[in-house]
Amino acid sequence: MKYISLSISLWVVTGCASSNRGTGDFEFRSWVDWPRFGDSADALELRGHTNEVADLIGPLDGSATLTVFTEGNHFPVLVPMISDELSSWSSYHCDQSLAPDEVLVVTLPQVMIVKALAEERIRIGSAVLPLSLDRVYPDVVMGGREPLGNLAKLGRVRPEAVAFAKHAGLGLLIHRRHISQIDSLETLADSDLSVVLATPEEAGARSQYIETLDAIIGTDQRERLLRREVSSFPGRLGIQHRDVPYALLTGQADVGLVFGHLATFYSGAYPEDLLAIRVPQAKPFGRELYLAQTSDEPSPAADCFERFVLGQAGNMYPSAGFVSPGEFEFRERIQLTD
Repeated sequence: MKYISLSISLWVVTGCASSNRGTGDFEFRSWVDWPRFGDSADALELRGHTNEVADLIGPLDGSATLTVFTEGNHFPVLVPMISDELSSWSSYHCDQSLAPDEVLVVTLPQVMIVKALAEERIRIGSAVLPLSLDRVYPDVVMGGREPLGNLAKLGRVRPEAVAFAKHAGLGLLIHRRHISQIDSLETLADSDLSVVLATPEEAGARSQYIETLDAIIGTDQRERLLRREVSSFPGRLGIQHRDVPYALLTGQADVGLVFGHLATFYSGAYPEDLLAIRVPQAKPFGRELYLAQTSDEPSPAADCFERFVLGQAGNMYPSAGFVSPGEFEFRERIQLTD
């Protein structure tokens, strides 16, 4: 895959840890090397204080054969699927080969995806990426039912979407220095450890977490738990799949509330520092993810990608911690507008 790596590493100043940092022999990172996908060895790489740069992978000049805008929380599954499997699968099953370096993937919170497409632009520092049919525009948008419904009302996506995955609700991501202190939501609620979770601006994810906490530990315990929330810190983006591991690795917070599949991914990416704890009681609060095409006209690339996702998701997503296809309406087609 040939592209400029815009979001590889994070730089922070040490000494900004929470008051519950502890007295153990733990040394917090001052440099966090972000998990990377694809081969960018021959590309210019911008390293340094790059955490402000949005999650964009692929060509930004309008030359992409396929452009996918998606909610970012399933990127650990989707991005490797595209980089490792899409080219060979499309060569065999479609009339065209969708090579990874011809695909643009934008992985951001759903509220940001809706805002960007409604306003038809993304601002990256002093640069502006115009979003229009004659420049850069998604062929496919992936996300929850409500955000896609909002885009359908704006005429940005087709009024029909198809279910391809369902997550299993929240999990816990903890720094290993607290491994002896918590092993569940209940022990977390009884502790004095600080927590980090999606911001109020990420209303969809945050409301799911609060609903889950109320059901499992009760409203009073949830309120006490969130009094220990670390709501702001240097470098916070309002993108939970970046903010939560960042906060733990740099000592800004002790425990992260995040979707269980993300907790598993980051504990694997940083095994010496982070540990994932499953919350089986959260499974009923999982939500479906849907795929919607944007063009009313037939799009060979979008059709091929939809077939690819529906063909691969049944195996790839459950192996990453998502719900098995037999436990939700896999491939169900829904109407996004009345």
